[in-house]
Amino acid sequence: MSVNRLELLKFMNSGDQGANGHHTGMTGLIGEPLAVGLILHYLRKNHTDATCVSMKVTTGAKKGPRLDAWIRDGVTLYQTEIKMWGGNAIGGVYLAPDTSKEQLREIGQRQWHRWIWDQENTKFQEALVQKVLRPMQRPAGYESDAYRVEPLLCLWWLVHPDDTDTSWTTVPLPQGSPFKQVHVFSLTRYLMGLTEEVLHLELPLLGQRFAWLDRIFPDPPAP
Repeated sequence: MSVNRLELLKFMNSGDQGANGHHTGMTGLIGEPLAVGLILHYLRKNHTDATCVSMKVTTGAKKGPRLDAWIRDGVTLYQTEIKMWGGNAIGGVYLAPDTSKEQLREIGQRQWHRWIWDQENTKFQEALVQKVLRPMQRPAGYESDAYRVEPLLCLWWLVHPDDTDTSWTTVPLPQGSPFKQVHVFSLTRYLMGLTEEVLHLELPLLGQRFAWLDRIFPDPPAP
């Protein structure tokens, strides 16, 4: 599907009055498929066979934490948690399209340390984010240890865990953690670093959702 990069950034980050009241509803409909599509767009620059394996990620129990997607990139399986908090959310920031790289890095580091990462205790601040470090049951067909499972936290927010100018950062975890490291992907930073006006993305589930909308709200018959 085609996605207008600039309009997406405007809707999520600019504070446009016309978008007020629509963020929660829109992100509920398109958020997770859009995030997965952008992750795949990023990964396929190096591995063209990167794919979304499943949008169901559980511990195997009927209750307990759930994540949002299994994404395969070569022999790596990313158990992925997605948070589509926009600029209007508590802790969010509005960003002008001409914000410099230096300003983006400064804002991103501030967001990371203020809202996401507890540096003193080397862990995520919120349980809703911390759950990405809970080992999940591998998807069917990927039970073999030939596939390496690693956690991926995908945030809409602009975040910079370190002083590098990147959208994808790998953060080491302390000894005793279930994983040695966690990957953090900032969708805002990735989109602001691209130049294309329109992106062509694979958006799992979104076509089915739009099809249901067409069935529920059909076009009126021609007069």
